[in-house]
Amino acid sequence: MATFTVKVPSGELQKAIRQIKAWDGRTRLRVENAMRNGTKRVRKEAMQRVSVDTGRLRKSIRQRFNASRLEGQVYSNEPHAHLVEFGARAVIIYPRKKKVLRIPFAAGYRYTKVAVIPKRKGKPFLKPAYEYVEPQIIRDVKKALVEQ
Repeated sequence: MATFTVKVPSGELQKAIRQIKAWDGRTRLRVENAMRNGTKRVRKEAMQRVSVDTGRLRKSIRQRFNASRLEGQVYSNEPHAHLVEFGARAVIIYPRKKKVLRIPFAAGYRYTKVAVIPKRKGKPFLKPAYEYVEPQIIRDVKKALVEQ
């Protein structure tokens, strides 16, 4: 599962969030809404950036928001999402129980004793989406803290 967590970076903003108990209810709601909207924007941007073959990966991109921790997550439950995001090293596959591997092709099957799957580069979509939206999230949270 490729998961990328949206958190506020350290510094003044982090200190202010740690002191959230001292805020009034309206300020806390404004900060929650800013973070929730930022998480939605990251999801939308990730859906635009993901490479599309069948569309299953794009459809599987989800978000969740934890208001008590002020933390948003954008993730995918597709089993190959992490391979698309980070890439994969080369792999050699040998048969386990039989003498040969049976590989389906359009014209039938091919049989081989070994299969070499080459290295694949990653095509990141979650991290670039977050990096693109991050300055706007920080601006929105700072604005929520300043508003009266």
